Amino acid sequence: MPLTNVHHRRAKDPKIVVSEPTLTVLLAQDEDGSYCAKCPELDLVTQLSSAEAALKDLLAAVRDYAAEYLRERKLYSASPNRAHHRPYVDAIAACQTEWELRTLIEIKHGLVHL
Repeated sequence: MPLTNVHHRRAKDPKIVVSEPTLTVLLAQDEDGSYCAKCPELDLVTQLSSAEAALKDLLAAVRDYAAEYLRERKLYSASPNRAHHRPYVDAIAACQTEWELRTLIEIKHGLVHL
């Protein structure tokens, strides 16, 4: 069946829904050419040789942190510098896929200055 026939059968065009970001990732290139990814809301940082590797590593760290937070909920909830992470952790834990996790973040690009 030609593609045009399929298009005409749709009652309405699909809509892309974009939610407000929950987390920020600052992705910056360092003077030595490496890339730093930082999530200021959770105070997590990683540095690797490519931007995509740094971002993927940070996303893995975000997932690991959320899992650890939930395992040690009483400890983290009582900690003055970690208790406020709970809404972020709940949002991260609700993500079933990496794509869902990526929809929670806003990536800001920059350069590292020391």
